[in-house]
Amino acid sequence: MFQNLKFILLAFIGTANIPLPGQVDTVFRVETMKKNTDFASLTLGLDMMAIGKGHIGEGSNQITTPGQFRSGITIGGVHFWGHADFYVTFPIGPNFGKKPENVSKFVNRESVETGFKYYPWALKPNAFRPYVGMSFQPFIFRIDETSNKYEYGGSRYSRFVSPVQLGITFTSQKFLFTAGARYNWRNQFDYYLSPEKMVPVTINPWNFNIGIVRYMDTDKGYSSEKSVDQLNIKYYVLTKEEAFDSWYVALGPSAALQMSRSSYLKKYVPYVHNQMIFSGFVPELAVGRYFHKSRFNINMAARYMSQNIKAFDTKIHVTRSSFALEAYRFLFNYRGFVPFVGPSLNLEYLTLDHKERIKVNDTKLALGIVLGWDINLSDVETSVLRTNLRYMPGLHLKVDGQKMMYDYLEFNFIQYVYFFNRVNTYKKYRKK
Repeated sequence: MFQNLKFILLAFIGTANIPLPGQVDTVFRVETMKKNTDFASLTLGLDMMAIGKGHIGEGSNQITTPGQFRSGITIGGVHFWGHADFYVTFPIGPNFGKKPENVSKFVNRESVETGFKYYPWALKPNAFRPYVGMSFQPFIFRIDETSNKYEYGGSRYSRFVSPVQLGITFTSQKFLFTAGARYNWRNQFDYYLSPEKMVPVTINPWNFNIGIVRYMDTDKGYSSEKSVDQLNIKYYVLTKEEAFDSWYVALGPSAALQMSRSSYLKKYVPYVHNQMIFSGFVPELAVGRYFHKSRFNINMAARYMSQNIKAFDTKIHVTRSSFALEAYRFLFNYRGFVPFVGPSLNLEYLTLDHKERIKVNDTKLALGIVLGWDINLSDVETSVLRTNLRYMPGLHLKVDGQKMMYDYLEFNFIQYVYFFNRVNTYKKYRKK
């Protein structure tokens, strides 16, 4: 989606000559590129969510939890000509709000949120548009009473939630202003106040949010006549040099969400069994090679995940170092939207350190799936934006005859992919 440097390909350093734009075969046309560039826009902005009151326990000992506010940074993209919004919201710092009485620490929040909004009527400037949607994120709850004297404080309850959404968005010339409501239908659970005492908790199922994001059609310039001429020349150059195939490097942030519970925790430390093991932010570095004619890609990706599981007098540290070798094929190109799918073979190094009890590590192979999509308007550019999801079903570490699960769903929403072979090819044609 990022517009690359516009090389002036009018002089050739070597034995051949580059034709002028009018002499190059017309592969790209203005009207087609205009529709392609309208397909998606990058979004970046802020979000604020209001969290309602809840209740802990029953009867006269019931604790009322106060309302709170959560702020976050939103990164996403509007796709399908204004009908769909895919986004990730990263919370900023702790929630704002009071704590219940006689409580030293209180957490009632959702972590990294991955969401989707559908607009039946496409977004357009100076218009209001309703939407429906759904989001996916870890929910985290914790309360430490002032009488709590444990080394690591109270327990933490966490799980994967998927609230449904509805709201309205106003589009200006540069910004999207949104007000919405979210309904979390999984709003009741049991919580350990101590290693021996469990109480029911009810959180408010309704949250309300407002947001403002800047939308940027970063590739709009591709639809001008001059840019289309340059795309045709680039196509000619890559064809002449047989340089469509290219090595690349890629970098982007991921969220890693555990998909199942661990029998080891349930047997030995049940008060952390309901603590979802996840890493809210995972950097991913990848290298690979793209094969143009077959629409085939080989990718190698490295990720590292780490988590401390703490409650009362228990501390468990788990890590996962993962190196993937992947082969996937791009299925089709619809107006620059290019989905792909393929197998992912991972070399995994898994560790568990249960303080003063047991340490275990193992290296193993895991087979999973990778799928996602590129935003690729012309297939002659030096960079694209990629979204990918990766899942290793059943990945676990054996500990005392039980399983410690590492089957994370990894979601890398925005990955920058840089084709350096194409850069070197174009440099030979750059005007001195």
